[in-house]
Amino acid sequence: MRKSLIPGVVAVAAAAALLAGCGAGTEIEQADLANGKTQFSQKCGGCHTMEDAGSNGISGPNMDDAFRGSRQQGFKESSFYGVVHEWIRIAPQDPQPGGAPVVMPRDLVTGDDARDVAAYVARFAGTSEDSAVRKLQPEVAGEAPGPLVWEQEAQQQEGN
Repeated sequence: MRKSLIPGVVAVAAAAALLAGCGAGTEIEQADLANGKTQFSQKCGGCHTMEDAGSNGISGPNMDDAFRGSRQQGFKESSFYGVVHEWIRIAPQDPQPGGAPVVMPRDLVTGDDARDVAAYVARFAGTSEDSAVRKLQPEVAGEAPGPLVWEQEAQQQEGN
């Protein structure tokens, strides 16, 4: 069963806000975007969809879908860079016996390659409104869940 993505999105937004001021601008300026695209295509594109890279991965998040809304809301490229670079850095280790499967292997890209991939994704993910939105696999049956508790509370406060 899929868990709600909202807590993850909130965590990403918070991390992005914190990381945006941590020297990301300098790292983005030093990044080799061509290498970032090559590394992403070779090592990340099998799992992640991203229109600019021409990848159609199906097991990881669609990078265009993941960043389009935040980009449209005015988030800065340095925020996307910080989030992607941190995701690369904290990717899970191999699972312990009986543990959950690895979601994204650690050390897929490191050092300058990690910087370049993060800068590439930050620059190009979610920039086109025409990129394909990938359906969830397997598809989730039934109706979408109702509002979360905090949304219900906000709606009640608006009504008072």
